[in-house]
Amino acid sequence: MHDPKSTISYRWFQEVWNEGREDLIDDLMSQKSIVHGIAEGQSKGAEGFKSFYRNFKDQFSGIRVEIQEALSQDNLECALTHVTATHKETGKKVSFSGLCMVRFEEGKIAEAWNHYDFLSMHQQLGRVLA
Repeated sequence: MHDPKSTISYRWFQEVWNEGREDLIDDLMSQKSIVHGIAEGQSKGAEGFKSFYRNFKDQFSGIRVEIQEALSQDNLECALTHVTATHKETGKKVSFSGLCMVRFEEGKIAEAWNHYDFLSMHQQLGRVLA
């Protein structure tokens, strides 16, 4: 039986997102990493990701990312997640799912592919997207 808590992805979501440990981004992510699916073109390396992280945390409070399932093989991990948070401006709670696959080099995130249901998140906030 596999244990999602034994993955680096678990540490990433638990400590960086749930505990708000921005300082760990540099420990867990390469400065040359590439992140797909969020802040496309802006998220290069740990510093680039911090821009997305800060922006999301500026808009939402009570962010909680639960790993529902995680698989790990060689230098790849994949985590099925569920995100809950409260939009600071409106007080509306949002809940959406996502999938994140990560490739590691030398124990750090080198590349990540993110597929989160941001459409559902925006709809829950009453936003109409064109």
